[in-house]
Amino acid sequence: MSAPRILLVEDSDDDALLVRQEIERAFGEVECARVETAEAFLAALRERELELIVCDHRLPTFSSTQALALLAASGLDVPLIIVSGSIGEERAVRAMRSGAADYILKNNLARLGPAIERELRDAAERRERRRVEAALRAEQERFRRIIETSHEGIWTVDAEARTTFVNARMAEMIGHTPAELIGRPVYDFLDQQEIALAMSSLDRTRLGTAWSAEFKLRRKDGEPRYTAVTATPILEDGRFVGAFAMVADVTEQKKLMSQLMVSDRMASVGTLAAGVAHEINNPLAVVIGNLELMAADLTDLAGGAESPDRARLHDELAQSLEDAREAAERVRLIVRDLKIFSRPEEEKLGAVDVRVVMESSLRMAWNEIRHRARLVKSYGDVPAVAANEARLGQVFLNLVINAAQAIEPGHADRNQLRVATRDGGAGRVIVEVADTGSGIPADVIGRIFDPFFSTKPIGVGTGLGLPICYRIVTGFGGEIGVESEPGKGSVFRVTLPIAVPAVEEPAPAAAPAPAPARRARVLVVDDDEMVARSLRRMIGPEHHVVVASSARAGAEACARERFDVILCDLMMPEMTGMDLHAELARVAPEQAARMVFMTGGAFTPDARSFLERVPNERLEKPFDVEALRAIIRRFAP
Repeated sequence: MSAPRILLVEDSDDDALLVRQEIERAFGEVECARVETAEAFLAALRERELELIVCDHRLPTFSSTQALALLAASGLDVPLIIVSGSIGEERAVRAMRSGAADYILKNNLARLGPAIERELRDAAERRERRRVEAALRAEQERFRRIIETSHEGIWTVDAEARTTFVNARMAEMIGHTPAELIGRPVYDFLDQQEIALAMSSLDRTRLGTAWSAEFKLRRKDGEPRYTAVTATPILEDGRFVGAFAMVADVTEQKKLMSQLMVSDRMASVGTLAAGVAHEINNPLAVVIGNLELMAADLTDLAGGAESPDRARLHDELAQSLEDAREAAERVRLIVRDLKIFSRPEEEKLGAVDVRVVMESSLRMAWNEIRHRARLVKSYGDVPAVAANEARLGQVFLNLVINAAQAIEPGHADRNQLRVATRDGGAGRVIVEVADTGSGIPADVIGRIFDPFFSTKPIGVGTGLGLPICYRIVTGFGGEIGVESEPGKGSVFRVTLPIAVPAVEEPAPAAAPAPAPARRARVLVVDDDEMVARSLRRMIGPEHHVVVASSARAGAEACARERFDVILCDLMMPEMTGMDLHAELARVAPEQAARMVFMTGGAFTPDARSFLERVPNERLEKPFDVEALRAIIRRFAP
């Protein structure tokens, strides 16, 4: 941590020296100004960019109570820690309620360093949350302006759904003139998959029911337009004669909502960044520490250690390797979870295991949960659901964070956060997230899924999390609801349709064990020298390996000789793996076909599009050694 900028409010030279010594013991050299009066305190607030204030409780002409009042009036978010020779419990409680971050007795200054470190960290997290929330509010405001200034189309039909009137905006929306629409059924302008929904909706209108739905219209030029339609029946003498519809073009709004969904997901991940870093740093510490121990043990073995020392060192090396492997696996899982939550928004649905997605969400939110509640899992055996993994992860993460934050930290043994999955019958799966937190008051529970509504204080939360969850779940054809009682907690229940099972192919007969691969010529193209060295060690004993440290060097190697397999990093500076593929496809297409792309994550739109377009195999980093060897065997049987 860099040297903090601290203001010391103290009239005693001796006490000021002791406090400063304690701060420097924790942080080394610090920027520490000192004041003794209210005037000097106010001047310091105006003139300095302070990160923390350490204030004596009582000075001859000033006190911590006055300092807290002046700090509150300034509007600055600067933690203030009271240091006092003696302060009664009642005064201490009043000070904390007035905004003091902590109070420390002068005979126990050893607490000062950890308290300062905690408050600096919390203040930094508050600043980051405000920054993310400000960005979200700006996006929300832009979204509101689009809605408020949109011009809706008007479309009326007769009892047979034939067009009787459209306004200019409606005609413009689908690229026709009004005259071209009159007399034609609305079904002529709907996407083919929407016609059944439109027919059932019109039947509801015939029964006198108003309704709202979204439809994809087909423009004259073939371009799809997404619309929000609200329709009411037209009656004459109580007889249904047609329908009146207000039609809003929400194509751009759908795009913005997708962006807001990504922003909300990233805000959730950003809020949890400190916890995720903690979860990564713990196993990394194990990996690094064990590698250092192994290096020392190897040095001792190379020096000719005698038995039983050799046996002991061998056992310690084996244990260190196993610990490092398990810790690295933990890091791999966390990175996989991050990749799920950082994917760009996409529409594609598939078969998703709700338990796998929930586990990823729980790992992401673990630092929020563990200080507040005991985590209880009750996973029933359920089929895959029809959903999108990234979007469903966003729903679960929002629900888990909300459940955790409904519980005050510090009493984890008394509280519970429970996640459960069960078969809901009728082709549905139910996922529940329950907490023993504060609950939701009856007068607001009906509004929690409304956009921009929030029970949290201003500046905490965006009011978008639950509305986005509702939109995502209903978009999957599912439902989301809540049961809650103030003081007893809440249960959020997500119901999702199961995925249509794929037709099972008959299991192939057991194949004989593969014969050892012939010694293949393998080109490794990667700008990271450590990755290249690791690959050489993995496959070098069995195959001839050539290493190129850039795509340009890889192209030159392919011009000199032919390779059975080209293991190529996807993203490299100057010339990428995609560029190398294009070059080889032009001059040596048989070599381009033998490229296997290595990626730690296709994080650009071009890279994602490229991987979807080309049929080449790919390897996800970190590598599975057996999978790597199997790929080489396929190219060099």
